[in-house]
Amino acid sequence: MGTRMEVANLESGMNTEDYRKLQSLFSDPSGASRTLSRTEFIDLARSSVGRGSKEEYGLLFDSVVVTQEHRGLLLDSDAVKEEGRVDWGGLCSFLLLELSDKMKHSRSRSVPCWKPPRTLTCPHRDQVQKVLYLQSSGQYLTLSKGGTVGLRDGEDMSLTHTHRLQNSTVAPKDLWATDVVLLHNVHKVAVSFTSKEVCFYDILSKQDFSCKYKLQGLKFTPWCLDYWVDRSHPDQAVLTIGDIGGQVSALHFTSVEISLFERLGPRTDSDSADIVLWDELVKGKHRSCYTVTHQAHAPAWVRKVRYLGSLEAFVSCSTCPQSSMVIGWRETDGRSLRVTSFLTKRGVWDMDHHHGLNLIATAGVDHQVLLWNPSVTSEPVCALGGHASPVLAVRFMQTKQQLLSYSKDKVLCLWDVSSQQCVHRLAGVFPRTQEDTHTLLFLHEERHLLLLSFNSLLLLLETVKEEKRTSSHEQPVTCVLYNSLFRQVVSSDSASSVICWQADTGQKVKQFHRCHGNAEISTMALDGTQTRLFTAGTDGEVKVWDFNGRCLHRMNAGLGRAVEITQVLLLKRSILVMGWERYWRHPTRHLDPNESECSEVLAITLASLP
Repeated sequence: MGTRMEVANLESGMNTEDYRKLQSLFSDPSGASRTLSRTEFIDLARSSVGRGSKEEYGLLFDSVVVTQEHRGLLLDSDAVKEEGRVDWGGLCSFLLLELSDKMKHSRSRSVPCWKPPRTLTCPHRDQVQKVLYLQSSGQYLTLSKGGTVGLRDGEDMSLTHTHRLQNSTVAPKDLWATDVVLLHNVHKVAVSFTSKEVCFYDILSKQDFSCKYKLQGLKFTPWCLDYWVDRSHPDQAVLTIGDIGGQVSALHFTSVEISLFERLGPRTDSDSADIVLWDELVKGKHRSCYTVTHQAHAPAWVRKVRYLGSLEAFVSCSTCPQSSMVIGWRETDGRSLRVTSFLTKRGVWDMDHHHGLNLIATAGVDHQVLLWNPSVTSEPVCALGGHASPVLAVRFMQTKQQLLSYSKDKVLCLWDVSSQQCVHRLAGVFPRTQEDTHTLLFLHEERHLLLLSFNSLLLLLETVKEEKRTSSHEQPVTCVLYNSLFRQVVSSDSASSVICWQADTGQKVKQFHRCHGNAEISTMALDGTQTRLFTAGTDGEVKVWDFNGRCLHRMNAGLGRAVEITQVLLLKRSILVMGWERYWRHPTRHLDPNESECSEVLAITLASLP
């Protein structure tokens, strides 16, 4: 992420004359094109352009090479195939791809249009500790500080059922729930209490939320929970606990679909829960579960904890500056951790992880939202400044490169991560509350739904669904291709038009009119570099285009006759054109109808033989 930003900064500072100077570097004194090595490119570019550092030009060169290798652009020139060399065409392709990405992000940087906020009634006066979405039933679950569970309809958010959780360890008036997580693969919820225990309730039992297990004997009061399941091995799961003693503890389940814990002794009552002691887990008495811990936050409270399966690491945060964020990396043995700490000025209230970008966002007490590379502890990738009070919550929109943040002065900001800009700011719609109000932010991205809690008050924000259909072709569509280089869909029609569409957004990017005059475009093809488009028309011509709409070559495949070409196949040194005939034409051979028993040739493909 940091590399791309540095390359983007170099590009944004260059003008047309600078790019002309770069182009001249790829020509030798005789005017012939040439390739440059990394050292040659850095030295020549810096001295010629006169701006930018050696590190920036080195990053630009590396980005071009990586993009060429990834996109398969090293196809035409044997010289470019040499490791670590680029030519002017490769640099242009990279810059064009970067420009395409910027255009896509600018178009997809949609600003939400909110419906009027709606206040939801709560069956209790206690603060809301957590909101969960139960995918199996399509309902939303809320948990209050006093242990009251509320179930809400997934469509209109109306309250359908309430239940007070039972915990015989403490009197009902002393019950204090701190967090809840959904164990979706075993249809249970785990609830942490200030009585230093975690209870596991069945959400599918005939009895409302019957308690199946009680994990007791924790050293400190559990404050936050997280649950992760290995999708490729559903029996493997991790329950992570963050407590007020600064300790992060993890329970690794190895056969979760069979049983979370083993029964070590007889059950005294058929209706009572199985008691599991923490010391038993530490000593390895339960073969289906083992523990891992670290105390990098001590003595500060752990405010949020997450296990990131893609990184095999535990991420947690606290309001202590020296341990604002801590990552515990699992070692190869799986039972020990390598701990790294991230420092901020005043600590962190909340954090979230974007799986696609591999970035961690932190909500700072110092009013800043920071984006971190998990592997770099020295400094953040960038700082998003715009809040005037401590940031309480952050949530990534996983399907977009966007981030939501909410601050103590009741301001909600939407950030575009790629440009590091605040694209939307919402204020003045949130209720007036006391200074020490407990605030929770819940985002359900698939439903375009946002829930904010202010103690016992729930506020619902929904976006207006835009039902727009992008106008396509005025005439029947004849061919559709996908260009993976530019991530665009290319379509043609019977009116001889070609349109390029952004695949992610459906946005029309370019349109070429009357490519074959009044003749219909019957088929299209892309070359190996995906920078050239071949169109074939019923006028018998095959044309080669670049993606700026310029016709580079014309081939009279119909020999002056109007024919319907059904397929264009690009070979290594020639082009194979198929038509609505009983023979096929190739520069070195003609297949006579008498040699074949087939009818009209409609399609053809080539395969390499061993």
